[in-house]
Amino acid sequence: MHFGGKRPTAAGATAMAAAVIGGLLGGAPAAAAAPVDHGSPGASTPERDSSDGVPPVWPRPQSLRAHGPELALGDEATLIADGDADPYALDALRGLLHDAGVRTVNEATPGGKAPTRGLVVQVGGRGAAGALRALRAPERGDLPSGGYLLATGPVEGRPTIALSGVGPDGLFHAVQTLRQLLVKREGKGSAVAGVTVRDWPGTAVRGTTEGFYGSPWSHRDRLAQLDFMGRTKQNRYLYAPGDDPFRQARWRDPYPAERREEFRDLATRARANHVTLGWAVSPGQEMCFSSSKDLKALLRKVDAMWALGVRSFQLQFQDVSYSEWHCDADADTFGSGPEAAAAAQAKVANALARHLAGRYPGSAPLSLMPTEYFQDGDTEFRRALSGALDDGVDVAWTGVGVVPRTITGGELAGARSAFGHRLVTMDNYPVNDWAQDRIFLGPYTGRDPAVATQSAALLANAMEQPTASRIPLFTAADFAWNPRGYRPRSPGRRPSTTSRAPTPRPAPPCAPSPGTTPPRRSAATSPRICARSSTRSGRPWPVRTWGGWSGPGTGCATPSGPCATPPSGCPARWATMCGPGSTSSAGTATRASGPWTCSPPRHVATERRPGKPGSRWRRCARRSGTAGSRSVRASSIPSSPRP
Repeated sequence: MHFGGKRPTAAGATAMAAAVIGGLLGGAPAAAAAPVDHGSPGASTPERDSSDGVPPVWPRPQSLRAHGPELALGDEATLIADGDADPYALDALRGLLHDAGVRTVNEATPGGKAPTRGLVVQVGGRGAAGALRALRAPERGDLPSGGYLLATGPVEGRPTIALSGVGPDGLFHAVQTLRQLLVKREGKGSAVAGVTVRDWPGTAVRGTTEGFYGSPWSHRDRLAQLDFMGRTKQNRYLYAPGDDPFRQARWRDPYPAERREEFRDLATRARANHVTLGWAVSPGQEMCFSSSKDLKALLRKVDAMWALGVRSFQLQFQDVSYSEWHCDADADTFGSGPEAAAAAQAKVANALARHLAGRYPGSAPLSLMPTEYFQDGDTEFRRALSGALDDGVDVAWTGVGVVPRTITGGELAGARSAFGHRLVTMDNYPVNDWAQDRIFLGPYTGRDPAVATQSAALLANAMEQPTASRIPLFTAADFAWNPRGYRPRSPGRRPSTTSRAPTPRPAPPCAPSPGTTPPRRSAATSPRICARSSTRSGRPWPVRTWGGWSGPGTGCATPSGPCATPPSGCPARWATMCGPGSTSSAGTATRASGPWTCSPPRHVATERRPGKPGSRWRRCARRSGTAGSRSVRASSIPSSPRP
């Protein structure tokens, strides 16, 4: 299937790209007092503050009011910080003062001796509380974790900036807002807008998933993404590339030394940006659920990832069959059918969750992506999972459909009721691995505010293109922070207002309807598409590979004509076609005309990818015609639909 909408204007897309990609989050072209688009999810803004003349702040604060004239920063400042102030926030604060032209930053303790001239920056504790009262800032009240207060103005005759945060992240968020309130005046140095801000996150856990099929991001890309997330007040990055064998087929194996060092770097950068580094493991196609040996191997792998700095985990079973097991003991232990699959998945998830809670007290809750992660309503599988899964385990879903055009609060409530657990919303936007000829730059739309406020976490799945992804992810972060105040079509969003969320188009032959199956590109649109047929559903799914055949009529394609069910005796649950009459290591189901037939594997070779030790490739050899064989990476044929 191919979803899409109107394309953004070239000039508009360029403007937004310059603002977001360049990291100028405070300088994104926007009007702080933009009119509400009453057709948007954020039309019901709880409070309209007077912010005329104040630089735009993203994500949009819950409450920001203009308060007096700008304050000149000068070339000297005194930083007075509470002893418990977050060191990462203080480092960021020193950096932004230096960048704003403050040459000397004196540091003093609360109540201690301090210079008597220049700007005063009060950070946390009684000093900040007193300055906030003097500046008539709103009361702290019941601000949730991550919330903060910020005010600027004269206190006892001296220009003052006061910041106070709640929880481990609040002060860091205040500094990110202050960064955007600093303005440079030509020939006059830098100044800070006169404001009072009372702000907090509308979604407790919000962030990004690297979960697409295709070339994973580079280490440099991930580091840059974490910096971007810190600036946009996102706090969860889930590592889940579709083509990382060490979290799928080779999940038992440790990462190579170079990759382990990269994870340590990511963890360090994530901490500096107040982002929790998450890791997803998908062992379902290579695991015996009843095996204590396999369970111990899973716990060892998770412990190894914790030692590298990972602090959040997701267990993924979206590709697990209801009727086929990888060992006879599973059939004896669980039986077959949806309820058996739910029991097996719950058993492993419960064991892992208890291990994490016991060994790492206070760790983030485990989330489970089950087989039924996009369906609608109550099912045998969901009822069984609800009863068997421990209360402390969250359940991941993508909405109703794999790439849904909309996700409503009612759908979220229905899914939460069916699963009986908190939901982690894994939103498949702006991911484009199912539509590689497109890059989605439109704003985050079609999601009710309740999707953000009522989800245990809201994670947006990025594109293979990391820099371009930051344009829509910028708007997703804005929505997650302040869902009721979100304005996707304000002047600040003008560059991307002509691009909507993906819109369903007619499905290719044999492809199931939207909302019930993985949306993938039509085989007719690219020679890089192979057909995968499920003996469980009896329907082919269009999927992508990194290979294919050249020449007319030799490209991988969904069989033409009416859909037919492959024989149940095929050697593997998924029968992969690499062209008419071809074979693969999984055996072949062919249908040139008439009924499907199965054949055993032939002409199969395993290669090592140059420069990538341990990478597995699958050679598919065509048995007829003139085209030669082509190598297809085994891991590039996903064993599951999105995500």
